[in-house]
Amino acid sequence: MYSIIKSFLIIVSIMVLILLLLGLLPNFFYFVHAQNCSTCVESGNIWCVESAECNDTFSSCQTQISLQLNCPTLPNPKYAYDDSFMRTQQLVLASASHCDNPQRCFDSQIPTIKVLSVRTVNCSANSEEVTCMGYTAYDVSRKIIILSFRGSKGPYQNQQMADGMASGGLLNYFGHSGKIFKLGYDYFQLLWNGGMQQDLRSLKYKYPGFELWINGHSLGGMLSWVASSYLVTSGLYKPEDIKVVAFGSPRLGDYDFSVWYTQTFPYSYHIIHRLDLIPRVPVIDPHTNTTVLFHPRTEVWYNNYMKIDDPYQICEEADGNYCSAAVTEGLTMTDHGYYFNVNMPAWGRDGCPQNISDYAQL
Repeated sequence: MYSIIKSFLIIVSIMVLILLLLGLLPNFFYFVHAQNCSTCVESGNIWCVESAECNDTFSSCQTQISLQLNCPTLPNPKYAYDDSFMRTQQLVLASASHCDNPQRCFDSQIPTIKVLSVRTVNCSANSEEVTCMGYTAYDVSRKIIILSFRGSKGPYQNQQMADGMASGGLLNYFGHSGKIFKLGYDYFQLLWNGGMQQDLRSLKYKYPGFELWINGHSLGGMLSWVASSYLVTSGLYKPEDIKVVAFGSPRLGDYDFSVWYTQTFPYSYHIIHRLDLIPRVPVIDPHTNTTVLFHPRTEVWYNNYMKIDDPYQICEEADGNYCSAAVTEGLTMTDHGYYFNVNMPAWGRDGCPQNISDYAQL
């Protein structure tokens, strides 16, 4: 037995010597330990999803991961995605933000929800037509408080957003948590200081144990990310007490912000409809750094009309050429307005009537 062990040790020693002479010893030990995507990319290498291998080059690999946030991961089952919940609850909340009187939507669809206040503020120093809107509501029966933000309204605001993103750029607002568009933070602060703060604090004081739901469509989705970040970093809420749902939101911040946001909020979903153009913008700048702009987790992509029982994909990566972003041809604004086969702005403006089929895309 001793001679066998001795022979084995001699063989191992010879192998190590050969690897050392060839300069391969560090890689040898690295690949022994790099058995998952996170460890692989953390060491500066590339992970191949299909083969579950780590290397810095691949002759053929369809899904290559070079960023840790893109390592394939599904949400914690405790915070699992629920199509019915999004379709029957969150869709109504986000659509209601397009109505001057959101209570009409709730009286029609979810009567237990009561609106506390609707806040509309001017968002531009150059035009009174550019406004931001959000509302606060609550449901005593289900012990929830709701904060919802409307999307952009009209061509003037769309142009101002484009100009504001370019001129204001990305700034740090939440400690060491990366950067977001100054425009998004400014929009939120105008609403927050325009009455939303007192509304939410009043509800929280009256219902201290209630869960907070934050959502929005398009620009409203961006504002839902800003609002949740602000509420947590200011100490007003704990992240585990918040559900965040964004519909068709443009990118808000950089890679570091997306890492922080993903690690901070256990329940955060970004729902994207088929060829919706808006979630694909602003485009990541390839001349500077591919991580200049980045979506946080977790994307849910419906590559269809989002009718009842239509399939969907919970994206295991955060952002890049995966899931919805893998499709770059035929992008359209039409799909941006329709979610769960409902024209959200039109349905919401009309008070979310029962004849929802009249607002279908197909």
